[in-house]
Amino acid sequence: MKHVALIALAAVVLTPGAPAQSVPNSNPAFTEQFEAGKRALNDGHFKDALGALKKAVKLQEDCYACYTGLAIANLKLGDGKAALESCDKAISLAKGDSARAYAHNLKGQILLSKAENATQLEMAEEEYRMAVQLDPAAAAYHLNVATVLVRQSKDEAAKSELEACMKANPNPEVAKTAKMLLADPRRGRETFAPDFKVRTLSGEQASLQQFAGKVLVMDFWATWCPPCRESVGELKDLTKKYPAEKLVLISVSADKDDDAWRSFIEKKHMGWLQYRDSDHQLLDAFGIHGFPTYLVIDGDGIIRTRIVGLNPQETVVHRLRATLEKMPQLNQ
Repeated sequence: MKHVALIALAAVVLTPGAPAQSVPNSNPAFTEQFEAGKRALNDGHFKDALGALKKAVKLQEDCYACYTGLAIANLKLGDGKAALESCDKAISLAKGDSARAYAHNLKGQILLSKAENATQLEMAEEEYRMAVQLDPAAAAYHLNVATVLVRQSKDEAAKSELEACMKANPNPEVAKTAKMLLADPRRGRETFAPDFKVRTLSGEQASLQQFAGKVLVMDFWATWCPPCRESVGELKDLTKKYPAEKLVLISVSADKDDDAWRSFIEKKHMGWLQYRDSDHQLLDAFGIHGFPTYLVIDGDGIIRTRIVGLNPQETVVHRLRATLEKMPQLNQ
């Protein structure tokens, strides 16, 4: 039986549960749409949540919870502008400091998710600090201020916020992240791979921690993906180019059909580590949305390169070469 366990290592932006704020329910049509949107949001069906909550606000324009829900749905769907507009509307409708703090924190999360320069990081910090000012007892808000400070390499200032977070009786998830950043602020600046433990096709157990000190290339693929099939030969070449004690290759398949997956691997003599991610836990954890996707992870667990799709003008090995040549683990 396959076994997979995932442990998040990268610092994450955490938002506590939405504060209690009465939702008008005198209109049955509104209540129906609001509850449908809330359920869809909780289930991760963000398009459905967006549609239902938009209908709800047409029936009840002063619904704070509708706008925070719309902000989250838009954020998850990649529409940052709409998410920010929904946050601003929620801030204007908030009743009480707790509700305003939640909306400001959510706005900070949206800004941080899109931040590409110092000015945008400062904007996110401003929103997070507003949340802390309004609700200083919320440990997650202190953690979020620390997160954006670390991103700006303001480690001493971040340490003060992390200590404040730990004093505010954080839940286990918040406490774990705060302790991680206190121990190694770099984890807030780099893109660390989530840890994983899987049982491979050959029965071996493979984990990120097991490959510490080595370069790990992760190949996310499927037998029904033509470019993935075309890359098999180049991946074989990659295993021949670098010694196994320095570079590890693991192919993670999205196939639902176990027989088709096993048959293809046997036919193509794919002798390296193979794992079929039938429940998509690894695919979701690594944010894989296209095939093939290649990740290069260094010996410290930092994702150094992400390559999506094949380029007919350039081979996989060639596209990886620039990254691999810079890896100290491969040049010692």
